[in-house]
Amino acid sequence: MVQAKILVLDSDTQPYEPLKSGLAEHGYEIHTTMKAMEALSLAGAHPYQAALVSLSMAQDGDLLLGLQAECPGLPLIIVSCPEVRPMPPPVVQLADNTVGKPFTLDTLRLMLDRTLELALLRSRLRRERRDWGEALAPLATNGATADEPAPIGASLDEVLVQKLRTIVPNMEVLGRGTLYRAVLSHVEKLLLSVVMAECRGNQVKSAEILGINRNTLRKKLREFGITSPRRNP
Repeated sequence: MVQAKILVLDSDTQPYEPLKSGLAEHGYEIHTTMKAMEALSLAGAHPYQAALVSLSMAQDGDLLLGLQAECPGLPLIIVSCPEVRPMPPPVVQLADNTVGKPFTLDTLRLMLDRTLELALLRSRLRRERRDWGEALAPLATNGATADEPAPIGASLDEVLVQKLRTIVPNMEVLGRGTLYRAVLSHVEKLLLSVVMAECRGNQVKSAEILGINRNTLRKKLREFGITSPRRNP
């Protein structure tokens, strides 16, 4: 069963051919091309979950931007090789991951697994930020009507306090006795999601930043259903 479609743009697609069947067993359908224009056309026609692009074809980053314009949010994995110059800054900025040639089936599969899991984590984080922003949006006006401008310079504390004051009178909706747990859980989940995304799934670094031990972090990730991307060996 196909779980993810992957676009490959490389001047030499031969190394990918023997890996297609093995990747298919793990749910990956691979589409290869050696032409930039064809890659852009494919990106516009298929909902790809990631793209592997050789560094030699990534150029100055314009092609990568074009792929993401055709397929918004497309994670990009840059395929590098020893004889090609270091990645230019625009490519570094756009790349979600890199993998070097030559690679094995397991190396490529693990890279795809990790990239897609990171993409899923970031998607969840964007959703959390959007939901949290929508929840706080009415507060940003400090009680002003839709026709009144929001006050300038309101602190986060002021915004949170005002929001909580709007929630307390409606405890029947939430259920009495659940406010403390509900608010803290929501904020904690958002904090964990942000840190994990910024640390690219590195639990050791995330735990260090949060000031908690790794076992506690793992427990909380399971509790909140936050995916921890697998790291390459």
